[in-house]
Amino acid sequence: MGRKISIPLKFLAVFTLTMLLTAGAFMTTLSSLRTYTARHEAGAVADQVIAFRAWVAQTGMVWVQQLIPGYHDFLAQKNATDGGAFYGKNPALATRELSMIANKGATRALFRVTSDDYRHEDNSPDKFEALAIKAFNDDKLLEFVEQYENGTYRYARPILVQQECLKCHGDPADAPPAVVAKYGSEKAFGYKVGQVRGVVSVSLPAVGVKEVIKSLVNPWTLCFVSIIFIINLFFIHSVVIRLVRLTRSAEAIAAGKLETELIYTNPSASNDELDHLYHATNLLKRSLIILFKRLEQEGKH
Repeated sequence: MGRKISIPLKFLAVFTLTMLLTAGAFMTTLSSLRTYTARHEAGAVADQVIAFRAWVAQTGMVWVQQLIPGYHDFLAQKNATDGGAFYGKNPALATRELSMIANKGATRALFRVTSDDYRHEDNSPDKFEALAIKAFNDDKLLEFVEQYENGTYRYARPILVQQECLKCHGDPADAPPAVVAKYGSEKAFGYKVGQVRGVVSVSLPAVGVKEVIKSLVNPWTLCFVSIIFIINLFFIHSVVIRLVRLTRSAEAIAAGKLETELIYTNPSASNDELDHLYHATNLLKRSLIILFKRLEQEGKH
């Protein structure tokens, strides 16, 4: 069996292990907080997109008099009394146009609506979105899917078919002629209320743990860390150093240096176990002094 390590080293090992475990728990908490914050931010974006899409669906179609340059897609057209025209946009067109315009000037959140049964190439899902759609179809209680991908937080929320959606996604025989004329009678029909039509996909730049740590380095954090080290030094001084001194004093007494002085508080005025240990050692020293004096007196006789 190897030689036992000293109490100071044991304390240092325990203190180091405690600090490492604390740091590990802290990093885990930071990671969870990072994901929690991103999830709620992405969820808020998804809520707005779904609400906008539902509003357009409830109105049937949004009519605009002027098409934005670069976004000329529309479902139907009506002549205006002034010789111009009104252009109709259904939920899919309006949402896709909204996402393109919003994403063009976005500095943080990007979103798009995708489906595995899409009518427009711009709504085709990527790998993450396709897996999310499958997950929502497999588990009807699943509320969202998330993952980190190349420094980006990905979030997907299901778009469930509502009653007003069946007008364009139910039986093609009941669909508006403009829908059938634009998309045909086979693509994205046959849905029922409650089925997964697609997903709202939100992307956010992932905040790294390093960035989170940097944001937490402030005077209060440094003060807290300093307090921990001060408490550690106080404990070393009040316990470990006193134990080392007691060990050396006991060794000196055992070597015959009975004049060794033990400094401590009387146990009657202290609940400190070290004071009691010092007192017991001091009593042993006194007993040795008395014993040596008796032996010395007996030697003279």
